Amino acid sequence: MDIGSKVFGKEDKQGNALIVRGFYDENKDWTWATIHLKLANLNKPRLLGYVDVQTATFNCVRDCSKHYHRKAGGFGFNWEILSSNLIHIKTIALRVDDDKLSVFPKKLIEERGTFLNFKQQGFELQKFLDFNLIRPFEKPLKENDTKFRYAEVTKA
Repeated sequence: MDIGSKVFGKEDKQGNALIVRGFYDENKDWTWATIHLKLANLNKPRLLGYVDVQTATFNCVRDCSKHYHRKAGGFGFNWEILSSNLIHIKTIALRVDDDKLSVFPKKLIEERGTFLNFKQQGFELQKFLDFNLIRPFEKPLKENDTKFRYAEVTKA
């Protein structure tokens, strides 16, 4: 059972901030964390995903109509989160359009991803991964496979 939390943060040169809120149990062992991105030009931070600390899995969601990058042929992943020492991540659990789940190693993004940086438009450094590289990791979706659905991430 979680009994407390602690907030960590990191800011880039453009004023964007990554905010990690880690939750711990009665033994002071970390159990899970939320990761938010606060863009300098927006008032409200956006939830990027959850990390299950025991499995080192980053759970995130994407809506193809909003997040699919045509030039890269796939989805972007915040490189600061994946490469930072704020939180350890080994695996990505990507839920796409709330009906597909792919669980793949972070190493796939490290080795096969492509950097595209939109910082002049207020976005963070991202590494894009072709969706065709993610598809082989698709697995049957079960009710509790990820901690949230797309609607939960985007609600006010």
